[in-house]
Amino acid sequence: MAKTSAGLVAHAGAQIGLPYVYGTYGKALTADIVRQKAKQYPTQMYASREEYALKHFLGKRSYDCAGLVKSYMFQETPDAAPKYSEKYDKNVGGLIKACVETGAISSIPEIPGLLVFRGTAHVGIYAGDGVVIEAKGFDYGVVKSRLSSGGWDKWGKLGWISYPRQAASPVTAQKTEDAVFTAEKIFKNTSGETLSVFADTKLETKIGTLPAGNSCKCLGVIDKKALLKYRVVSTGAYKVGFTSFVQGVES
Repeated sequence: MAKTSAGLVAHAGAQIGLPYVYGTYGKALTADIVRQKAKQYPTQMYASREEYALKHFLGKRSYDCAGLVKSYMFQETPDAAPKYSEKYDKNVGGLIKACVETGAISSIPEIPGLLVFRGTAHVGIYAGDGVVIEAKGFDYGVVKSRLSSGGWDKWGKLGWISYPRQAASPVTAQKTEDAVFTAEKIFKNTSGETLSVFADTKLETKIGTLPAGNSCKCLGVIDKKALLKYRVVSTGAYKVGFTSFVQGVES
């Protein structure tokens, strides 16, 4: 299966709520694994953490920050058992070296699936719209956080996966404001990937898709989501729905 930036974000999102254990990359935890990590990394898995993990984490898949990234290469589906590959077994420093393009965090493009780094100590996955998914630490597990509050200093485009061809504007340059337009505007999917369209701004109920390169009408931007009006090819009827890719709205 081809590995893509969108797939990386979907994979990371599926792990939210799972525990953080240093030195892990998606295996279901057993008592033996917990005790092994306690011996390997006593400053990370000290006695009270070991006791807590044995009580609360057994049977759950776990990750550390780099493990969350490389597990995408190890797991064929978000809930599959990982198949280890030495090629992708990198620490944070190794992940930086595996990036084909990097830049200061102030210049990060609005491209979900980029990696974000804090020195060589921590890595997260940029999910778009100012959100990062990260295996934050033992006390947090895998969580969503705000890009602006993470102390990140660098972004990187991982060489193992494919990204949209269309370059996106830096996050800091996003100026699209919420508004209901007085006249319909054109929306073009320049993301390079098929966009999902949802029933509401929570993006929970998928109602359709807009293929890469296709255009439709846009009625406005609400809660930083573009409100699209598009024609269903099979029926000729029109639908309206939301997508998070507001960069497609004509200026």
